[in-house]
Amino acid sequence: MEELIIQFSENIVSQNVIFSYVFFFLSQALQVLFPPYPGDMVLILEGYLTEIANLNIVVVIMIAITSTWLSSIALYILGRNKGEKILHSKIIRKLFETDKVLKLKKLFKKFSFIVIIISKFIPGIYSITILSAGIFKVKKTIVYSSIALITSLHHIVLISLGKILGENWTFVFRKIEKYNKQMLTLIIPILILYFIVIQIKKRIFK
Repeated sequence: MEELIIQFSENIVSQNVIFSYVFFFLSQALQVLFPPYPGDMVLILEGYLTEIANLNIVVVIMIAITSTWLSSIALYILGRNKGEKILHSKIIRKLFETDKVLKLKKLFKKFSFIVIIISKFIPGIYSITILSAGIFKVKKTIVYSSIALITSLHHIVLISLGKILGENWTFVFRKIEKYNKQMLTLIIPILILYFIVIQIKKRIFK
């Protein structure tokens, strides 16, 4: 999928600037609504393409942030309106790791803002976190502001890196892939330990 996206995006940029912006918008929407889509890779690629096609990097960044923010809010509203019954949908179960929802419920009670911020840096977690925030009725102000903050920071950094590094952008992406795998290896044991400690505390102080 990655090679196909790279070739497709390079062809679009070389042919039509407007189509390029539309493609960038749709790519970030797909990152949120279709998690298997390699959104981080496309962000770095966008930065690289702004350099070779002389695109306005500020416009590209704003398009990416706006698309991610709107898609995230749509996912949050979907979860808020449908509640936990949405987890039984075949489409949702195929696209998102719904088995993590109950674990997120406990974390939202104490660290709602932080959970959303951190989820952006854990592969495969962000979208289900936003959906869960809607299901568990996390306050809109918390969700909207945290999405805006982390999306802006995340997108500015990756797109800028792509522009600065030019043709070396693929090197950074491989490093990010390696980082994602390491994060999964680190985060999963920490979460398991956290829930074990919580259960022990409940038994001791009940």
